[in-house]
Amino acid sequence: MYGVQTTSDALQKFAANRLKQILQSLTKKTFMAVLLGTVMTVAFQSSAATTVLVVEFVNAGMMNLGQALGIVLGSAVGTSISIQLIAFQILDVALGATFIGFILYFTGKKQWKHLGHSLIGFGLIFVGMSNMSDASVPLRNIPEVYTFLSQLGTQPFLAIIVGLILTTVIQSSTAVFAIMMSLAGQHLLNLSAIVPLVIGAHIGGTVTTLLTSLTAQKMDAKRTAIANTGYKVVAALLLYPFLAKFALLIQWTTGNLQRQVANAHLLFALLMVLLFLPLNTVIAKGLKRVVPDRAGKDVSFKFQVIDEVSLEVPAVALRQANEEIRALGKFIYTKMLQIIPEALLSDSEEIIEEMVKAEEWVDWYYRHTMRFLAVLSQKGLTDEQAEESMNIQFIVKELEYIGDAVMAMVQLTTKLHRENLNIPAQNWGHLDDLYQQVLDHFATVLQALTQWNPQTAAEVIREHPETTRIQRNLQFNFLAQGSKQGGQESDLKTVEKFRYMTLDLINLLSQVDEHTVNIAKVVMGIV
Repeated sequence: MYGVQTTSDALQKFAANRLKQILQSLTKKTFMAVLLGTVMTVAFQSSAATTVLVVEFVNAGMMNLGQALGIVLGSAVGTSISIQLIAFQILDVALGATFIGFILYFTGKKQWKHLGHSLIGFGLIFVGMSNMSDASVPLRNIPEVYTFLSQLGTQPFLAIIVGLILTTVIQSSTAVFAIMMSLAGQHLLNLSAIVPLVIGAHIGGTVTTLLTSLTAQKMDAKRTAIANTGYKVVAALLLYPFLAKFALLIQWTTGNLQRQVANAHLLFALLMVLLFLPLNTVIAKGLKRVVPDRAGKDVSFKFQVIDEVSLEVPAVALRQANEEIRALGKFIYTKMLQIIPEALLSDSEEIIEEMVKAEEWVDWYYRHTMRFLAVLSQKGLTDEQAEESMNIQFIVKELEYIGDAVMAMVQLTTKLHRENLNIPAQNWGHLDDLYQQVLDHFATVLQALTQWNPQTAAEVIREHPETTRIQRNLQFNFLAQGSKQGGQESDLKTVEKFRYMTLDLINLLSQVDEHTVNIAKVVMGIV
């Protein structure tokens, strides 16, 4: 199990970006989509990772749902190819691969280090199988174990359930098949038990993805996961009355029980391709009717881009997180910063309430993004991915600070309105230069984030001293001069209160610009 997980993680780091680059040229035809699904699953050693990438590609508009379902079918074939490799008795070759892997891991750089890590995992699979096979020999002498395993052949439905549960618990169909091969190698499993166990393991391999998709925001994630499970359940129901004949077909391919486990998986995967590939377009349309897009009111707080299922593929999760922080920045710009003048100059409670709700959303977003990135950090990121994750966390924190500063302005505005100290239009005219400077800088940073352009970000840093100059001039003027309200001289106490509230407002606007500059520094790579 450790070998399978290690191989999967390392190959994802080695191959994820390359596979994304060649995707568009491989999905023009339905058959090529199946081929891509096969290649991706062999490369990742994880059909769940393949499903995550498929959903990402559909939502990015790089393929339609029908093509995505073709890749899902191909992923089952890809798992079969991995199992075929495991079925070979190549322990010596695997030990050699482990040796080469150690050399690459400790002496290689970047991508070669990941390849070496995957070779270590590949070798450990065979070492584990060899040890398990030797350790399972005494099980033949335990009547209860032998009787239970023998009954699986006479009760195929029970065998399917056992295979399903085992794969769901272990969360790796490849590891389950390695266990089955070890038992078959000691003749603890016969062919009549192997076939239903393989079918159950096929279905069990989709359960985790199906359960995860229930919380996914994107409907295509749900549709793809449902199709992935549905294909295997329907194929199992169709094949169930013919299990005996299917077993004879597998027996005809080879007399080796371990190879029969691998062949049963491959033939079942090919059966699904033959059954469902011609109907993929129809199935895709049906899924869109059964699982329609959300209509009506949206959930109060939710991610716009991030899906929890993307955690299976760190490269995809980071791309989604980057898109999400850009969406958050635009939200703060349009729903908070742009309406500050209106909130200050009018006495509208509705505007204040909207800004309060917006700040609550920003806080929710900050907490949940940090949680998402914390889970992602446990997935074994590359050095580049870890640095990217830290940059995202820093930017999200700065955006949250900006939301807090705007919220403080809202509280100040509420206090002004409550004490009938509304800012006159002529006084706001003095603040408008600073406000426009801050607003323009934030818009520039959003542009820099969208393109991740250090040159654009540098503009904000170069202009920051001018913002500081405007801030200090305003502070000096308001300290040196009194303030008039409604054109009439106010009493001294009211004048002082109004003056210091205005100074607080100037400081808060300046804080927004400081945090904007910090984000620009991240884009430039100097933080």
